[in-house]
Amino acid sequence: MSPLGDHGAVTPEFSEFFRAEYPRLVRGLAATGATVEEAKDVAQEAMLELAGIWPNCRRPYGWVRKVAWHKYLKIADRDRKRTNGEWQASLHPQAVQDCDAPDEREWVRQQLMRLPPRQRAVMALYVDGYSTEEIAELLKMEVSTVRSHLRHARIALRRGLEGDQPEDGP
Repeated sequence: MSPLGDHGAVTPEFSEFFRAEYPRLVRGLAATGATVEEAKDVAQEAMLELAGIWPNCRRPYGWVRKVAWHKYLKIADRDRKRTNGEWQASLHPQAVQDCDAPDEREWVRQQLMRLPPRQRAVMALYVDGYSTEEIAELLKMEVSTVRSHLRHARIALRRGLEGDQPEDGP
């Protein structure tokens, strides 16, 4: 059975890409506000689309993230409308556990959870390798606003590092 279920044969290269990138994609989506289930669903759909164009895709890493992000934005927009315009963003604690992340990620997750939702989303995308221009496009905001969110998030995270570092040992 392929990593995508019963959707036909996939190349060994795609299988390797899927195994390496699917958990990272799920974590990245969860860090920007998707629930674990939404992140898994969206990542799976994006990977299915990538499988269909795999031989011709020159930049699968960026392509699958952009497709997944746009799919998640549709879900978030639907949910936002359903909840009278409130932007729902939270990093589900199970996301890290489900993706076999190391234990130290819990401390990082806690620090990120202290950020306001937009700062958290911007920081998560930035850490995942998006440029400020790409983040602005994805989140439909000005580049200067993205930079401002990054600056404020860095200040808050720096304060967290200075005053709330994880302890060594168990």
